[in-house]
Amino acid sequence: MENEVPRAQPEFSGRGQTVEELPGPICPYILNGEVIRDDEPMKVLRQCYNGTPYEWLFLGEFTDRVHTFDIALLPQKSPWPEKDIVCGGETAQQIFNTLVTIISQIVECIESSKNKPHYQALMKYFDAHVPLMCAFEDEMGVHEVLSDKKAIELASAYKPQPHESMHEGALPDVISELMKCTYWNETKTKMQPVVHLLCKALPQRCQIRNLREIISNYCKQDDKVYDFMSKTVLCSILGAYSHSKNVLSWKARMVVLRRFVYSPPNRTQMQVFLFGGYQHFLFYVIKEFLTYSIRLIPSLFEEIRDTYKWDIFEKCVRSAMDSMRSTLETNIIDNGAKLINQWLYQAEPMLMNINKQQLGNLFRPQRLTFTQTILNMCERLDEQNNQAAPYTAFSREYRRLMRDMAKRVERRPDVPVEWLEYFGVKKEAINTLQNIQKHYHQNAFRADVKKLLNDVSRHEFEAIRELFKIFWQVHHQVRVFPLPKHYYIAQIRALRRRYEIPNGVPLGPNVGTVYACLACHTFKAFVVKPSDKVTNLFANGHHKVIIDDETLKCYCGRRSDQNDSKKRPRVAIQEFMGESSTEAEENGKRARKKSWKMRRKKYMNDECAQTECLKFNMTGSLFQFYGTLYLFCPLCASPTIFDPSQHGQHGLHCGQCMKDGQFYTRVSCVICGSLRGAAKWDTLTYIDDSKEGVTEKKSGVICQSCDRPWIHSEGAPYVLSVLKTRCSRL
Repeated sequence: MENEVPRAQPEFSGRGQTVEELPGPICPYILNGEVIRDDEPMKVLRQCYNGTPYEWLFLGEFTDRVHTFDIALLPQKSPWPEKDIVCGGETAQQIFNTLVTIISQIVECIESSKNKPHYQALMKYFDAHVPLMCAFEDEMGVHEVLSDKKAIELASAYKPQPHESMHEGALPDVISELMKCTYWNETKTKMQPVVHLLCKALPQRCQIRNLREIISNYCKQDDKVYDFMSKTVLCSILGAYSHSKNVLSWKARMVVLRRFVYSPPNRTQMQVFLFGGYQHFLFYVIKEFLTYSIRLIPSLFEEIRDTYKWDIFEKCVRSAMDSMRSTLETNIIDNGAKLINQWLYQAEPMLMNINKQQLGNLFRPQRLTFTQTILNMCERLDEQNNQAAPYTAFSREYRRLMRDMAKRVERRPDVPVEWLEYFGVKKEAINTLQNIQKHYHQNAFRADVKKLLNDVSRHEFEAIRELFKIFWQVHHQVRVFPLPKHYYIAQIRALRRRYEIPNGVPLGPNVGTVYACLACHTFKAFVVKPSDKVTNLFANGHHKVIIDDETLKCYCGRRSDQNDSKKRPRVAIQEFMGESSTEAEENGKRARKKSWKMRRKKYMNDECAQTECLKFNMTGSLFQFYGTLYLFCPLCASPTIFDPSQHGQHGLHCGQCMKDGQFYTRVSCVICGSLRGAAKWDTLTYIDDSKEGVTEKKSGVICQSCDRPWIHSEGAPYVLSVLKTRCSRL
């Protein structure tokens, strides 16, 4: 049938071409023809309006509604179109009447469903019909009569698809980039453009500086940024987020969608109209996206919730954008605004004022945590006061008690300063310290911290330092994480192989046990690191430890040199200068500092000798110890450092126990046949003639005893029998 509406489902034309490099949507309603979200508009609306006069709106597709349209449903008065559209044929009239009736009834549903759960779904259903409505209006402006052929063409090109309407799930999928943002520090490393913009939206100080220029430049150069900004702007303007309390009315949406979807501006126009100005508007557009997307990573959301005043930030941003949409609605409907700059009239200054009011809730990233700041400042004050011994007033018994208390509480981001009351610290100092810790991320308060530490007694000073030191150690620097089951099984097998323990025989209480010193922060086991040179692969036990013969307790035996032999000795210059000389004064400061360091090292040596080493079984565990992750190599059971780069086709290993894909116990010298030892072995290419009548080029290893310079001097590989003969004569 020539004049029949086609039942095919071609995509809308004029919506922009797909670019392969661009990220896909975060979570669309339909993927590969299947509904993957429970809030898909048609699904929600069918359930909501089942058994009502509006049910037919949500059954099937637009084509089906055209073919089954009942003329009795045509309203006498419709909100659309404003001007009459003359149809030149039966098919055109059928399509037009269907569209008019749909718009009339959906507007009725919208106006009666304000603040109801399905309100957003109704808006998305309406949005899907706007391009077709705009196409009909434009056609009448050109030809004055809507022909059958043109009506079919337009209905096919702009067929309403509610699942394609703008919503939060249709935004570019940049969720993985959220993990690259600088939430807790001021690290200024080179970032990807999208990551940089997301960082700008964080509730931190001075983030809005040069934002307009940055967005404009990125949009000119990077397609991903342009796509991201274009879609987030439209999503925010429409109020298409599920958290939006204030969304544009259907009349205002027609104006916006005509400009952004039906007849979208080109890149140059977007640069001129939007990305070249409205800094605060763009600032809050990115912020609104951030408040939505950050919840999609629950672990990250929970972490920043404890650090930032995120609930306040989230509430402020969403309230500001709701106010912006109210202003937008007024400008479009009441003032008849048709252009983007007219829509945003008064919106920019309003958002600027809101931003100024939130300065007190901003997070200020610090290079150091509050705990690190306290510990560093205590160290500096001891140096300034020439106090070599860190502990003179706070007894070892109190320190042990404080450590036992810290072990019993769950990991927490802050330090329970109120504990200091039990250790003789005045209430005044505790309250001051609590207040500084609470507001540390808004202002470092370094001067206040220094004044507090200078004013308290020596006992209070050491108690404060010890509490922060213990919590930093127990809750942040020394942690144990369980490994997957297959790692544990591999480690057990490796330990049995390493210590020649047969299956069925218990491993013994000390197999897999490691030691670490909490005083000098040293891991006592012999660590194997990835290297061509074999180091510590065959080592057992622990280095620099002392065993008490009576108690059999293990203590640290590490001793720091009191004199630094690497530094050149300074020539005394006092005899060549007057006492008032600035250089002589500086030289005196250096001498005092050097003396203090030497005395501090001596004290720490004694502290190590009196501190019992931490002992635990590392089998099946990943051990975090002061910035380094340790575990037993699943292949050879050597203590090694966890590094993702060491994971290859043979799994995770230490980097030394595998040679050319072979385990070290199976590697032997191709000449003498000795097993690989602790020495470095070289790889050798040779011709294997061990089988009669067969020669084959192979690669193997050669031990140091058999290695000769002449073997590597020749270009062509040697025959294996020749190598064995010549080496046996030497």
